[in-house]
Amino acid sequence: MQGKITRIRSLELNDLDTLFEWYNDHDFSYWISGNWPLITLLRREEFEQKFYDEDNNRYAITDIKGDLIGTIGFDQVNNSARSARLFIGIGQKDLWGQGYGTDSLRTFINYLFNQWNFHRLAVEMWEGNHRALSCYTGLGFIEEGRLRQAYYIDGKYYDGVILGLLKQDYQK
Repeated sequence: MQGKITRIRSLELNDLDTLFEWYNDHDFSYWISGNWPLITLLRREEFEQKFYDEDNNRYAITDIKGDLIGTIGFDQVNNSARSARLFIGIGQKDLWGQGYGTDSLRTFINYLFNQWNFHRLAVEMWEGNHRALSCYTGLGFIEEGRLRQAYYIDGKYYDGVILGLLKQDYQK
């Protein structure tokens, strides 16, 4: 899949070293989950099994040159409702805030609505991730609910925010 400044492709085995490094990086893990990396508790072989063998709906995000910059995917598929939950992480910190996440999400959302025929997509995040919230709402996601004090980060509780996007609203 081709965006304006990103490409989305299947994960390859040689991507795993970089992903292992990102998921064990404090800043990366802090913004995607609000926690110290739990992946550090996984041996390299367990990480490989989780992210490559079992996670069939996770893809690599590359820049136009083909360099790996992040991952994107979906889970919690409800076939009868044609819905799923999205997730994304840009691992290259020097690219944060430069539109790579937005471009890859836009490309992936189009793919999921038009090729997979999903009707609804959702995301969940902690309320302190203002950059992600701005990205999602800029793409048309609407806050649908909150999980009260669902995240414990740096000694304080934060709400989880559930955002949703319907195909009919996105196509407008």
